[in-house]
Amino acid sequence: MDLLLIGINHKTAPLEIREKFFLTKRQLKEALFELKEFSAVILSTCNRMEIYTHFADVNSGMQKIKEFLYAHYEICENDIRRYFYVLEDIDVCRHIFRVSSGLDSQVLGETQILGQIRDAWTVAKDAGVIGNLLNELFEKAVETGRIVRQETKISQGNISIGSVAIKMCEEQLGELQDRSVLIIGAGKIGTLISKYLQEKGIKGIFVSNRTYERALELASNCGGEAINFTHLKEKLKTVDIVISSTTSPHLILRKEILMEVMQLRKKPLVIMDIALPRDVDPGAKDISDIILYDLDGLKSTVEENFARRKQEARLAEAIIQRELNKWQKKSLESVPEAVL
Repeated sequence: MDLLLIGINHKTAPLEIREKFFLTKRQLKEALFELKEFSAVILSTCNRMEIYTHFADVNSGMQKIKEFLYAHYEICENDIRRYFYVLEDIDVCRHIFRVSSGLDSQVLGETQILGQIRDAWTVAKDAGVIGNLLNELFEKAVETGRIVRQETKISQGNISIGSVAIKMCEEQLGELQDRSVLIIGAGKIGTLISKYLQEKGIKGIFVSNRTYERALELASNCGGEAINFTHLKEKLKTVDIVISSTTSPHLILRKEILMEVMQLRKKPLVIMDIALPRDVDPGAKDISDIILYDLDGLKSTVEENFARRKQEARLAEAIIQRELNKWQKKSLESVPEAVL
């Protein structure tokens, strides 16, 4: 098939490494433009960055992708060997099927990844850089992800990084109905979090976003209150929980600001930083009465989720193998496209 995948994820690299490789939508389009001579799809999420390509010569393709990484990131060959994984041909197919099914996610069975794959596929199509084979592969991956969720209970309930973050808040503070929560970031993750908080019956929901109109929209949808981004510091003095999930390339909450805030508070502050790159200065964990978690800090709750869904994961693996066999048979029967 001449398929090649080079990637990095939560299993191969710590957060401080992964966040260097996150691509915003604009950066993703620019990267695809640079790869326009190839057939390519780039999947960039809070826990992974993967480059899927189709080359006539895999060795040549590998070198070109490495050159792309060297040009855009401060990495060397040793970094690629240490943090990245490389897959070829049928292993690429199996991997994307597992990813779409939520089996390769930090939170086993999470549903958001299917939409993220669909978005990455769409961006590549719009950029005109995806060939027939990759296009068909991603179409089959999305189909497989849907089939797994239809035939198993792998994604039953609210399964996402956001839901895990809220559960950890409950572990720290107990029932949350009477607590106040500040959501920073009104994108897809912030929207999901607001829905989870509503389901918990939480009345004190505040939403802040760099674009105030987006904060207003989300706040009105969840019965919350919009906070102007310039007034974040004031609101931090009173809320019990902060859940931050922006796509900002810069820190939103710096250590010195949080130190000032905590001097004026009389109670602990739980902060869930589920952004990539991180929104909160990691040094904030050293401030008295701040309880800070980032993506890598969700481990205990993630492991509990895995234990509960282990049987469903086995069923999902069998479905993936079935769909992979279908895909492989179809690929062998078809004439491969000409690739660069």
